Amino acid sequence: MQKRKRLVDAKARATLFADFAGCTVTIERVGPEEISVRKVQRRKRKYTLAELVKGITKKNRHAEISTGRPVGGEVW
Repeated sequence: MQKRKRLVDAKARATLFADFAGCTVTIERVGPEEISVRKVQRRKRKYTLAELVKGITKKNRHAEISTGRPVGGEVW
């Protein structure tokens, strides 16, 4: 593992390297003055239709929304 150093500001904020952009990271204290920052592999969760429908309740449903008359080849 390659160790690279970055400076922090007074609030302990650091700017990470460009290859961390868009990644989820974990931060672990290694010593009193050292931390380890690692990229985390994100797995995209695939939901089944049954799992998605299970979350529908009367509270989170809304009434039908009118979008106007058809203007193209929509089915109505």
